Amino acid sequence: MSIIFIAVNLAFALIISPLIDGFERKIRARLQNRQGPSILQTWWDLIKLFKRPTIEPQDSVKPLYKLAPYITFTSILTAYLIIPTLLPASTNFIGDLIVVVYLLGLATLCFVIGAFSSGNAYAQIGSNRDVSLFMSEELLLAFIVGTIAVIGKSLSLDRLFPLPFRISSVLALLLLFLVIYVASTRLPFDIAEAEPEIIEGPLIEYSGKHLGLLKYSIFLKRLLLYSLLLDFIIPIQNPIRLICYLIGTIILSVIYSTFEAYYGRFRIDQAIEILKRASIVALIVWMIAIVGW
Repeated sequence: MSIIFIAVNLAFALIISPLIDGFERKIRARLQNRQGPSILQTWWDLIKLFKRPTIEPQDSVKPLYKLAPYITFTSILTAYLIIPTLLPASTNFIGDLIVVVYLLGLATLCFVIGAFSSGNAYAQIGSNRDVSLFMSEELLLAFIVGTIAVIGKSLSLDRLFPLPFRISSVLALLLLFLVIYVASTRLPFDIAEAEPEIIEGPLIEYSGKHLGLLKYSIFLKRLLLYSLLLDFIIPIQNPIRLICYLIGTIILSVIYSTFEAYYGRFRIDQAIEILKRASIVALIVWMIAIVGW
């Protein structure tokens, strides 16, 4: 039965994650006094990309360039086997929180390697921004994982969902809220296309199904991170967990898209400075957790 539930979670993520992006596009448009596209528009965009031919840059390192989108997509999809989404089912084992962090890191790494291997100087410059953000974000994430492990006295997710109510739990989840925002490739921290800028983002050379896979990966990653945050809050065996999860996902979408609608893009040094300060706060929260608060 557990395998069936996990399959339902995977199907839910594959179907709903582009719809959530469509929902967020609609919210941003309305906040900016625009009509905005249909909620289904992200799905139509993905279908159109998957139907188009893939063009490989002449100067690219072809094996890396072609493999990167598939590994990125697969890494994030694999993390869905561990993180419960719609239904409270997952493959639990000792240290699975670390595995989730590694899978997300692998996805980001492959995303960047694909851009570097394209041979396009602008894609490589855009990737440098992603690498800098990734390194800053990882330090913050390490302190958050450390805090959560101290609070739950485990790295196994079945013992961490939900976290007990403490000062350190609340602060750790607020910091996780920030990390999720940064890792979701959103303004003001990042957008993968960087369309309004001269130096475009890591996706500049990708086309067709490769571009579709990378965009799909971004949507899946957002929903995965939403689910991770909600699982730390909603009791896993709560009879109304399903309703709480869906309402929580909508609330997170509205909050994140509202932030995104009102901000321009940070310079990389501004973004890194914010993450450095957040890492210092995370270090303090970790010490608070150690003393048992």
